[in-house]
Amino acid sequence: MAAVALLVACASPSPSPTPSPSATPTLSPSPTATPIPPVSFPLAVVTGLTNLKATITLDELVTLARRGQLVMPCGVTLTQPDLAAIGPCVAADQVVTKLRSDQELVALLPPGLVEPATKVLPIAGDGPFGLFGPDLFGDPEARALPYPIVGSAPADGPAALDPAWTAYDASQTWNLTAIGSLCADRIAAYYAVIQGKGWDWPFNGGTATYTGGPFLNPNPPVGISRYPIVQPVETGNDGVTASVSRRADVALADHKCPILPTANWAPNETGPPSLAVPEDVLSRWQGFLGLDAVYLAADHQSDRGVFGIQSTVELLDKHGFPHTGVGMNLDQALEPAYVEVAGLKVAFVSWNEVTGPVHAGPTTPGVAWLTEANVDGALAKARAGGADLVICDPQWWGGDEYHPDLWASQQAAVGWMDQAGCDQIVGGGLHVSGGLFLRQQPDGVSLIDAGPGNYMYGQAWWQETQEGVILDMTFRGKTLANVRLHPYVMILSARAALTDPEGDGHYVLERIWKAAELDY
Repeated sequence: MAAVALLVACASPSPSPTPSPSATPTLSPSPTATPIPPVSFPLAVVTGLTNLKATITLDELVTLARRGQLVMPCGVTLTQPDLAAIGPCVAADQVVTKLRSDQELVALLPPGLVEPATKVLPIAGDGPFGLFGPDLFGDPEARALPYPIVGSAPADGPAALDPAWTAYDASQTWNLTAIGSLCADRIAAYYAVIQGKGWDWPFNGGTATYTGGPFLNPNPPVGISRYPIVQPVETGNDGVTASVSRRADVALADHKCPILPTANWAPNETGPPSLAVPEDVLSRWQGFLGLDAVYLAADHQSDRGVFGIQSTVELLDKHGFPHTGVGMNLDQALEPAYVEVAGLKVAFVSWNEVTGPVHAGPTTPGVAWLTEANVDGALAKARAGGADLVICDPQWWGGDEYHPDLWASQQAAVGWMDQAGCDQIVGGGLHVSGGLFLRQQPDGVSLIDAGPGNYMYGQAWWQETQEGVILDMTFRGKTLANVRLHPYVMILSARAALTDPEGDGHYVLERIWKAAELDY
């Protein structure tokens, strides 16, 4: 029986094990990636550098979009304003090329791609000719205004844009204006002092228009041929011309003559030029022009002898104006003028090659002469002084006055400046608005402006000496990002008044573009 029981037990199947609750498999949901929101950024409105158009309204943008004439960067969605249509899509990094081939086009562009070949159009403001509206690359007040054009793009994936293209850092954006030749003697002094208008008057110009086209000067000065001139009339807006430089982060001027104590000064009315201005004008430089630095290596700085040079240096120091180019010896004349902006230390250095003034020497008062050794010496001082950016300011003729191009000796001097390390070159002394020259350098685009023109210097006998421009350069840190020109004309040969860039301002702008070399 025991054996049978054993056989039965061995033949019976074993019961199936019951899985424990802990062994029951559970299904977990698949992880879901958190979507990355699109990148949002302002879009600059840009056009060709030589386009006379200077500002744009939102209504104009709507019209361009509706007509399919607003160029849009591919991969960017316009989120503000709401436009019914846009226009052709162009790869974002090819918009510049598109504008170079057609200067009249208007495009939207991520701010990191703005460069000197793309002139930024501010949104039109309440100022004359649409000035002072929202502007990503304008003066501090314009940059602070709410900006109405915004786009977005995917943050990752094949359609994402390079983050450097969409980046915009307002704290690193700053602008520099240069007004050109300044010496308020002769005609400006005649109206301010002899006619009793006061010193505010020359510095408080508004806007102007012409009564007609250019005509031959009926009464040129003795020894001057008959050249075309224009007849400007003021149209109000007192103070607006000076406000262009006053509103800038940095305002620069080319001052061409000595500054004397007011008690030692009298206006030049007759005879050969022996120019000077009184200390009284310095408060107008501050209150109207907002000047931050002046370069002084000019042909009339020896007109009042050693006393005039010493007085100039002492009065500028007294009123807190950084200056360069003239001194009681060569070491002082080569000393840079420094301005701090956007976390940078910017240096200005200057030399002269126009005949007339005394050359500064080791113990001789005078102007820094434009030689290779002096260029090297001034740049060495600037770098030793901690300059992050150096703006070089030659006073030059190249052999003669009144030409917008660069002659052989000027080109040689540019070679010295490039070799020494000048970042940008803003010249003076030609008495006309010179050409604009853009060159590609390893660290960005380098500009040469042959000279903005006569801001306050007289010479009413030729249209080209009556008219000038305020040079307006915008930087992204140390990199030149944009260039714009504000045209003006002299009223009674004594005070500058802005002209409409698309109106009477076209004369001086088109002369500049004719002499320019912009294909960097």
